Amino acid sequence: MLPSSEEEARHITYRTFLHTLEALAAAPETQCELMGDFNTAWEMRDDALAGHYLMGTGFFSAPQESAVLELLAAVRPIPVNDMPAGSGRAVNLAAMRHPAWEPIRDMARNLIMTLAPLTEINREYLRHHPDMR
Repeated sequence: MLPSSEEEARHITYRTFLHTLEALAAAPETQCELMGDFNTAWEMRDDALAGHYLMGTGFFSAPQESAVLELLAAVRPIPVNDMPAGSGRAVNLAAMRHPAWEPIRDMARNLIMTLAPLTEINREYLRHHPDMR
């Protein structure tokens, strides 16, 4: 279903971004499982950078937007093209164990807490719009 308003689109985009944050905060094994053991590092980085679509929309408070931008700035230079890629647990686990991901996991955990009030608003909004879940 296509969103019928900009507000709905932002809520759907935020929900997707939140799922990405939760994956970024997870252990490498869980990250690989969540991404289907296929190009996990590249997919995680690409999904995280999609958070830019929420910037400047008024969806975040100024401190929240600043925290999101900080995470995006840290994710952007992750050298995913230099990491193992392809299909299967071994190559993807090796990629997600790269030291570049460690600070990202911590940042994602902290950002989830920073965004907790907005996440509750998002969940309540989606509860009242069951066709968007």
